[in-house]
Amino acid sequence: MIAERIEAHRLPHLELLSPQAHRSTPVRFSGDFSCVKTGILDSRYEIRTGDRCIATVQLSGLFRPTVSATTGEGAWFFEPVERSLVVRSQHPLRDVATVDLGFSDQGGILRFPDGRVLIFSSDFWRGCAEFQTPSGDPVVRFRFHGMFRPSAEIDVLEGGRKLPELSWLLMLGWSLIVGYL
Repeated sequence: MIAERIEAHRLPHLELLSPQAHRSTPVRFSGDFSCVKTGILDSRYEIRTGDRCIATVQLSGLFRPTVSATTGEGAWFFEPVERSLVVRSQHPLRDVATVDLGFSDQGGILRFPDGRVLIFSSDFWRGCAEFQTPSGDPVVRFRFHGMFRPSAEIDVLEGGRKLPELSWLLMLGWSLIVGYL
């Protein structure tokens, strides 16, 4: 089903984990991940492993928010541009990916500059979302719950552990869930 959608949108069938993708060392996360809202009235979230905060996500704006995300590795901005969301690294300031939100109301297509593609799909009623390869293999899975989706469990699957973009991919997925879908 995913492959048919990719062909319908004329996307290239590239291997997710090409040799070019391994230029930088991926983040070595261990344990289970969760995402929690830090306060009832703010738009700040933390991605945690156990009791330790490994990333923060701050949404600014009500409709199509701009997001700032921070880990120990660096900082990123997720900025809306028309029907897309541009992922920008702060140091150095450059675009590292784009999410095409015009694909459907339940997800989008994450495009990397080197030609790789991930599909983001979600099901609000089942409380789940995931990044998948073009062949449909999940790499990161979110299970969200609570009033207005204030928390989630995050599973990084085998293919996701190898991604050098894992640190900001977790924050992008959560941003898409709470701000765009």
